[in-house]
Amino acid sequence: MPLTHCIAHAIRRSGTEAPVEASLREQSLPATSYLEELVRELKHSYVGKAGKQYGQFDSDLSVSVVAQWLREFREERLSFERFTVKATEHFQSLLSDTDVVLDGHILFAIESLADADSLYVYLLLHNEGVYLDGDLSLQTSRFLDVRGVLLGAKVDMTAWRSEEGGSYLSVLRARGDKDLTDQFWRWIGFADQRDISSETTAFLDVVSAYSDTLKDEDVQVYRNKVVDYCLEQDKRGEPVVIRELSEHVDDAAPEKFEQFIRQSQGEATPAQLIPDRRQLKQYIRISGRNDLLSMSFAAECLGETIVYDREDDSLTIRNIPAPLKLRLIKHMQKLTEGE
Repeated sequence: MPLTHCIAHAIRRSGTEAPVEASLREQSLPATSYLEELVRELKHSYVGKAGKQYGQFDSDLSVSVVAQWLREFREERLSFERFTVKATEHFQSLLSDTDVVLDGHILFAIESLADADSLYVYLLLHNEGVYLDGDLSLQTSRFLDVRGVLLGAKVDMTAWRSEEGGSYLSVLRARGDKDLTDQFWRWIGFADQRDISSETTAFLDVVSAYSDTLKDEDVQVYRNKVVDYCLEQDKRGEPVVIRELSEHVDDAAPEKFEQFIRQSQGEATPAQLIPDRRQLKQYIRISGRNDLLSMSFAAECLGETIVYDREDDSLTIRNIPAPLKLRLIKHMQKLTEGE
């Protein structure tokens, strides 16, 4: 993994009336296979979490102080260690004005890839586990909760450096702790939140309109290719570049889909899309459940093997899957024998 810098600082508060304390590390963590694996797992966890918000640094310099220090580091006017110390002390100051209680670590990591340099920031907590030692006695141990990243942020420093706008900053929300989330976002300087849901809805409307121009046998193949590509980009934590998506959908006419989008949306056409994962999945698959019933089927089945009657509020299902049909027959036989 191309990890160039990494450091962690501790931050804790034992009670609402207690002071916020910080334990600061002076040197970056040494590059080891353990560190690389830790950061890799943290990135995988962050990228995989739904509900991230996307935007930019606040234009108000009094709010975006962390961004200013990050810029100084980027311009080599501030060391990485000093940047993280100043940032952690600032977070400590913000938490002092709240009732937030926590015991965790702030980990900063910079990843350098061929096409982008990114800063990841995670607020991590510990879990406790039990293990058997060499004498086969039970012992307790604390370990970082890598999968349950409490809060996090990612800065695409390459996109930020280009100063062309865009959503180069993403943040994660802490479930059930609005005050901590608000302070973390304020600390990072998050602003200009994008309406990912509305953008995805508009995008899928265009996808549907484009599919109307295709042959019936090509429609579902095309829709699946679009959704699969978008979901794969989401899994990698990368935005969907419309031009690259257009090439993926139809390599024989790589510009056709992109041109259709531009004709439909005009100047409002984004060069990149950060899709809503939930909407993408619902676009090709219909599902729902209540206390007694759970159902899921491909959207292409609706109107063919599955028919919905609005007046009766009922579904008629044809060509039932063989395993389900067998279970239904066995169940009906048992009911008949019971009578």
